[in-house]
Amino acid sequence: MKFWKPFLLGLWVVILILLLVFYIIPQEEALKSDTIEKLEKANKALELKNETLDIEITNLKTQADSLSGRISESTQTIRKLENELDEKINRINVMSTMDLQGYFARFKADSSRNQ
Repeated sequence: MKFWKPFLLGLWVVILILLLVFYIIPQEEALKSDTIEKLEKANKALELKNETLDIEITNLKTQADSLSGRISESTQTIRKLENELDEKINRINVMSTMDLQGYFARFKADSSRNQ
């Protein structure tokens, strides 16, 4: 009986080691490799999404530049119109009463048009 106890213990240890080497460890490795594959797929999907967003950002920057140019042109046009209006107002302010009567005498009012 003394001989069988160490032998069975050794056999038990060998079976346990074989079980670990051939069954448990490969399953853990398979789980790790499966996780790595999933992460790689997710990474590729994110790279594609990132490229799409980069293209969209470029398009939006182009539109923003175009709109900035239009805003600048509109601002210049508004300033020009304001300056013209100020000049016309200044011309009218400088006119005397006689000049104003002569200016407005050129216009004829048609009272029948409003009726």
